[in-house]
Amino acid sequence: MKLELETYTPSEAEEITSVKQATVRNWRRAGHLPRREGHARYNLADMLVMFVMGMLVSRGTTPEAAKEFAGHAARAIFQSTIWSTKAFSGPVREKAKVEIGKVSEDELSHLKAEIGDERRIEMVEEVHIQKTMIKAAEQLAGITGLKHPTWLIVWANGEIQFYYDEDISEETFFGNTVFDEFVQGPVMLFCLGALAQIVIDRLPRPAFRLAEGAE
Repeated sequence: MKLELETYTPSEAEEITSVKQATVRNWRRAGHLPRREGHARYNLADMLVMFVMGMLVSRGTTPEAAKEFAGHAARAIFQSTIWSTKAFSGPVREKAKVEIGKVSEDELSHLKAEIGDERRIEMVEEVHIQKTMIKAAEQLAGITGLKHPTWLIVWANGEIQFYYDEDISEETFFGNTVFDEFVQGPVMLFCLGALAQIVIDRLPRPAFRLAEGAE
């Protein structure tokens, strides 16, 4: 299954990212965002960079500082968006359902013996569908096999650090670094999954669609 990213108009991008197009143009002229030729159309990856820039600048970070790690943060949030079924169009879901096929009789018998609930068997099918969509999205973005970060910390000295599920604990975040230079000042902590869901919920159309001409 081959996917492509949906595109959005400037006015839609403004609604999704909460960053005004006038601000985007100013950032482009100043070199904080890549320049564009012709009519602007934005995909999810583009808008996540704008979203992160806007989020950080609104919290007191300068555009110059924000641009240094907006791309890294946006890429990490992108990894979270593909775990939301709302990110995929209906045809993508139907294609994934066809690809996984029906649950085999042997698997059905095993599931019934294990859980004995038709509804939960349907849930297993949903998991298979989601995994198929996620795999296709990872291939599109070139992030297959990459670890999926859960948290982003912006330390007081401007350094950024990603944390993963296995890292999460109060001791890991702050207990071992209480005397470190990183924490000598204000710290910003972002839940990447929550940020991804904010963007997904604002999309007027799903971010991933079947590639044109894909079988």
